[in-house]
Amino acid sequence: MFAQSVNMAITLNDALTFTVNEPKFLPVEADKNDNRIQAVASDQISVVSNKGYIVKAISGIPRDSRAGTDGLVQVSSLIGTTNKGNTNGLILESDVVLPPAGGTPATVITAQNTSWNGSVSTNKFNIAYKIGSQFAYIDKNASPSIIPVIFTVIQP
Repeated sequence: MFAQSVNMAITLNDALTFTVNEPKFLPVEADKNDNRIQAVASDQISVVSNKGYIVKAISGIPRDSRAGTDGLVQVSSLIGTTNKGNTNGLILESDVVLPPAGGTPATVITAQNTSWNGSVSTNKFNIAYKIGSQFAYIDKNASPSIIPVIFTVIQP
């Protein structure tokens, strides 16, 4: 008889999955005090990561033809409505002014740890939007009438 031994080498690669969901319904509120239109998209971003990650964003430029200036898109990140993932080490940013496309993306979420909490692998985040200008509500007839917001995720 011969003795046999088996060796196995396992390489674990970084895991990263990122989903941005388009809300089916997005309730919008107008705030007369700060001249902004506000909306919150529930569970809009989902991330599965085996280590820390950073979510960044840029946006199109809202036009305000009446005021003769461009408006701003601001976002705030919040723990998702149905989140069950790991919340340790999360840094959620508030009222981040998004730079226009072509600029340096702004950090919206920083996670210092994995999204996994032992049984659930996904972190979910609500995103609150504020759109307006310093003078008045954005012109609803301005072009473009759709303002894109582009999210990206990286693992540092």
